[in-house]
Amino acid sequence: MKIAVVGTGALGSLYAGYLARSGLEVYAIDIREDIITAIRTSGIRIVEPEGNEVSMPVKKATLKPEEVGEVELVVILPKSRQTQDAARSARCLFGPETVGLTVQNGLGNPEAIEAVIGQGRILAGVTMNASTCLGPGRIRYAGRGETVIGEMRGGPSPRAEKIAAAFNRAGLSTRVSSEVWNDVWGKLLVNAGVNPVTAITRLANGVLMDQEGTREIMKGLVEEGKRVALGKGIRLPYTDAVKKVEDACIATRPNHSSMLQDILAQRETEVDFINGAIVREGERLGIDTPVNRTITNLVRTIEKTYSLRA
Repeated sequence: MKIAVVGTGALGSLYAGYLARSGLEVYAIDIREDIITAIRTSGIRIVEPEGNEVSMPVKKATLKPEEVGEVELVVILPKSRQTQDAARSARCLFGPETVGLTVQNGLGNPEAIEAVIGQGRILAGVTMNASTCLGPGRIRYAGRGETVIGEMRGGPSPRAEKIAAAFNRAGLSTRVSSEVWNDVWGKLLVNAGVNPVTAITRLANGVLMDQEGTREIMKGLVEEGKRVALGKGIRLPYTDAVKKVEDACIATRPNHSSMLQDILAQRETEVDFINGAIVREGERLGIDTPVNRTITNLVRTIEKTYSLRA
């Protein structure tokens, strides 16, 4: 299978590396020259959960998608704010039978990609894999987890099953869901409960569980998100949302969430696609979400005041 991974940050590098190591023809595409140079020089370097570091070479790393040509699968994994730009750059990778896939955090990414590529070309999904950038082309695989993919409309499909099988052979535990939006919202609540709290406190995931104050904030974020999800008719893939988030913190204890990584690098975060999305959906349904609104405003304020901080 010929695969292009568009966006080789922490998560994109994880997928590109393991898929390449399994023997698939993988192309790594990014807009950052330092990342592409590092991958060309040393492969994708991954510190695995057991502590060993491995180098996983790809077929080619490039800044230019047009150098790759048409592929069978395009995995699109940039930051949410860059999704449409990434999709536009990836159009040249799509042939008549090419499938696109995203497992990005937050809401709205599959729809944004589909608006560029065309209806029926994109699979949606989520992943509980956790990874942290250690430098260009180098990541820490901080926690193994399941990936769930599925059609944006309708039930399981042969193409989704084929992709899941390839991911499983690569060591990336994956299953196909007949109701992927339930899984998307299930992951959204985990991100909403963990990511902004790590970003504001600058603590690793697991440390949040050690403090009563952060546990209380996470509970408020998740309970609001669950009310909104149920208001939309979502059937969450678990019964106890708060426990699910706490378990995720424990399972990925050393991980720095993607939002914390953005704050530490003084970048814009994805809070508008996570907690901000819960606030917007709540407003549409007439469900108040004061904890998520407050947390969203706090993270936005941090983003806008990097140069003013002591």
